[in-house]
Amino acid sequence: MRDQLSRRGFIQKTVSVGALTIGTAALVSACGKKEGGGEAKAAAGCNDLTGLSDADKGMRTSNKYVDKAADAKKACDLCALYKAAAAGAACGGCSVIKGPIAPKGSCNLFAPKA
Repeated sequence: MRDQLSRRGFIQKTVSVGALTIGTAALVSACGKKEGGGEAKAAAGCNDLTGLSDADKGMRTSNKYVDKAADAKKACDLCALYKAAAAGAACGGCSVIKGPIAPKGSCNLFAPKA
């Protein structure tokens, strides 16, 4: 006896494998994310320097901008130069340094809010 796969059986197996693949991909992409995205989303998305000039990138480097402050008391969101992120956005901005700024980031220009 030969095992033959009917057209209906083939389609069912193909759809099942596709659904399993999509489900697995969704599960893997959700691994390690906090509810709401929060800091993990900010740190990941605040490194996109697309569109910045070399001078702007140099400004970030020369002022030692990092996405995670070594001292939580000097985080960007506590700085007077920080511009809060728009609703739903992970990254804010800065009055001096161009590009996306992580709320929990830091640089040498820290000036505490009054």
